[in-house]
Amino acid sequence: MDIRDACSHEFESVSPETTLSKVRGAFTTNERARVVVVLDDGDFVGVVTRKQLLASKHSPDEKVRSVMGTPPRVSRTEDVRETARLFVESGVDLLPVFEGDEFFGVVTVRDLLEHVQEFLDALSVEDVATRELVTAEPDTTLGEVINDIREFGISRLPVIDEDGDPVGMVSVYDLVGFTVREMQRQQGGSTEGFDEHGGRGSRDDYNATGGFGERAGFAARMLDLPARNLMNTPAHTIEPDRLLDDAVERMLENDISSLVVVDGDGRPAGIVTTTDVLRSLTWTEEEHMPVRVFGVDLMDLLTREEIADRVEAIEAKYDEMSVIEAQVTFQKHRESNRGMPLIRATVRLFTDRGTHAGTGEEYGAEAAFDGACDLLERNVLDEKGRNSIKRKPEDARERNERLLEWWLEP
Repeated sequence: MDIRDACSHEFESVSPETTLSKVRGAFTTNERARVVVVLDDGDFVGVVTRKQLLASKHSPDEKVRSVMGTPPRVSRTEDVRETARLFVESGVDLLPVFEGDEFFGVVTVRDLLEHVQEFLDALSVEDVATRELVTAEPDTTLGEVINDIREFGISRLPVIDEDGDPVGMVSVYDLVGFTVREMQRQQGGSTEGFDEHGGRGSRDDYNATGGFGERAGFAARMLDLPARNLMNTPAHTIEPDRLLDDAVERMLENDISSLVVVDGDGRPAGIVTTTDVLRSLTWTEEEHMPVRVFGVDLMDLLTREEIADRVEAIEAKYDEMSVIEAQVTFQKHRESNRGMPLIRATVRLFTDRGTHAGTGEEYGAEAAFDGACDLLERNVLDEKGRNSIKRKPEDARERNERLLEWWLEP
């Protein structure tokens, strides 16, 4: 099955010379937009995401050109599995679609999920949900929320009250929108939309004027605000035994990208996100352990095969734990040495006995990855004292066979 019916010509766009303040305004005006496409005389040159703006330390007067990224490209006839893999590994919600060498349009995560929803009854929520929850409390500060988002490489945190009940959700999209609105309210000016100097949206009515006032002290005040001030309510939930197509339907209907998984008592037991659903679309019957890689563009000479081999070598040393999935994340720091960037690599093993992780920081991806793997091995040995790790049970693999069948449809 390919993606041609999931492609769209509707998207927000700016030029490379648009200021970052105008892009923030674009996200505020169109709250559903998570990615803005950068076009130069009609040619696709990159994208800017809400998450990039949150992590950015650039001046609001800087140009889009300085922060835009270049996601993977897909063709109109690309298959669903490969498109889902590219979404997961790139971490963006929109991919540019090309027909030959010509920019055709875009495909979004929402488009793809709508395209495949009817086939997702082959899996249940518990098959794909993440059981290790990173949460916040209503009084957790915005600064702490941002730290957790960056530290754990996540995009949202469920908010849990003192009784252990889910009461809301905070995401990077909420953070960007809330910050822009507060700045506009407290310091004057309008950040909503573009002006004649900044670019245009793909809609004719997508024009506005605006600017930013004095910022002194604003960031410090924002970081002390509690999560309750910006969390989305209510917290949408789902039971682990519900089918995956039901979970996707709930997310699409409510225009959200995650559900808190609750047990029979209504207590949080995990989270299922659109990324989890996309990841399930990439499952195959290969013998390799499932390994997700984030920050692929930072890998340099390190290959996927080398990463998989090293992780599987760690797997082979330990026993009495079932590895469900491995996740490798590369992040680049500003510091460099003789042109080699300082890289932070994090390797996580998701197992039936919990999550184990190791982090390494070195100049170059390969050295950072080696350091992370060394620490991971020590952590597993110290915490579990096991001698080997089993592969994902065969019955779980067989349960996914029905999901694979529709990929073969013309």
